[in-house]
Order: sequence, then C-alpha cells, then structure tokens
Amino acid sequence: MKIKKLMIALLAMSTLAYAQEDNRKFSFSIKGSYFIPYSKTFNKQLRPAINKDLNALESYLGDLGLTSYLNEMSKMSGAFNFGGEFEVRASEQVGLALGADYAFRTLTASLDSSGTISSVSYGITETGKIGLSVIPVTATVRINLPFSRIKAYMGGGLGYYFARYTEKESWTWVEGDETVDTGSRKTVATGNAVMPHAEVGAEYKLSSRVSLLAVIRYPFGTISSFKIKKSADDPAAVGQKLTFYDSDGIQRDFKWELSGPVLGVNLKIKL
Repeated sequence: MKIKKLMIALLAMSTLAYAQEDNRKFSFSIKGSYFIPYSKTFNKQLRPAINKDLNALESYLGDLGLTSYLNEMSKMSGAFNFGGEFEVRASEQVGLALGADYAFRTLTASLDSSGTISSVSYGITETGKIGLSVIPVTATVRINLPFSRIKAYMGGGLGYYFARYTEKESWTWVEGDETVDTGSRKTVATGNAVMPHAEVGAEYKLSSRVSLLAVIRYPFGTISSFKIKKSADDPAAVGQKLTFYDSDGIQRDFKWELSGPVLGVNLKIKL
C-alpha cells in the first residue's frame, strides 16, 4: 500500500514539474504517413479476376496473329497519407488527439496489341484503372510518460472511415486507318465504417514549441458494403451494392479490409 502511495506521489510531482516547464495545452500537427492495409478482397479475388480476363483476351488476339504487350494489375500494398491533427492535453499524462488523413492509390492494367492480318493492320488497346481512397477522421486518447526530451505514449480510439472506389475502363480498336470501336465507362462507389484503433508513439523536442512525433497506428476493421453512386453504362445500378465476379465466376460484394499499420511522422507545433 505504501509503495502504491509513493508511486502516485512521484507521478504527481513529475506532472507538476513538467507542467511548470511547458504549460501549453493545445497543439497542431502536420502529418505524413504510409498506410499498409491488408486488402484481401482486392488482392485475392478482384485482381486475379481482372488479370484472368486480360490474359484470355491476350490469348485470343494472339491466336488471330497479333502481338500483345500485357501489363497486369499489381497488388494493393501501401499508400501515402497526408493530414492534420489537433491535440488537447487534459494533463501531462493524458491527451486527446483529433485528426483527419487522406490516402489514395491508383492501380492500372493494360493490354496493347498490334499486327497485320490479311494485309490489314490492327491496333487494339484496353486499359483499366481502379482508384481507392480513404479519409479517416479519428479521435485518440493518449497516455503520456514524461521525460526530459523524449516522451513515449500509448493509446487508442475510434475512427470514421470514408472510402471511395473508382473504376475506369477504356478501349480502342483500329483496323487500317479506321477506328472500328472506341469507348469508355466509369463506375464510382462509396462506403464508410467506424473502426477502433490502437496507437503508440514517441515525441522528440526540437524546441519549446516544436517537436517531431513518430506514430504507429493500427486500425481494426473492414468497410464491408460499397454503394454505387455513378454507373455510366448501367444507371439502374445506382444505389445498389458494388459487386464483381471472381476468377471462378462467383459474384461477390466488394469489401476493403483496412486492418494494417499506419507508419507516420508528425511535425507538432504547440499553440
């Protein structure tokens, strides 16, 4: 019991001493980070289906006698985040950080074919792009341990994640000097979810008002339902769930698994 009281007294004295050194309770940070979501649905279901269709088209054009260059769609890996954060300290040990980030990643697949069949030249181009973006608005409670120049902390909180899916496809088929077929289509869908996260970090003072903050945040969750907001070739699909057919021909709902580390650096300015 005496040890417990002594620890409480030492912690209180440490808090008072640090507060005398710097009593600013508010700070603002400019954030840059690298987000590494798991993205199981995209990487293991949607991407293989897209590449399978492109390979089938390449094989068909090859049988006709055309030479093709195929650029398969790559896996969804990381994306750079940019944002800001406002933090208020209830005490030197406890703070509340409110922030927002923006992350965007575009993945591309393409097929270019050309050649001559029966003295007629052909040129065929097929391009597909998928853009995924997310804006997490987060609230994080941080518990700080004060030191002379470096403060380590751990905490957790909740985030509201706004996500957007954009799919663009374009194609051109040229025979000789004539464009036989050309066109494009675009689909836009959005989804959102509330997710918990854990966070750890360390702060290094550059001056009495400026410091660098290294942060690792780990969200836990999935945006499980995307609703179509725009569909150029099928207006009746607006408001419906975003679905796709996997490489086995099974129709699936598109999901975005966002569990994964966010590795960041903040430039923190005390107000």
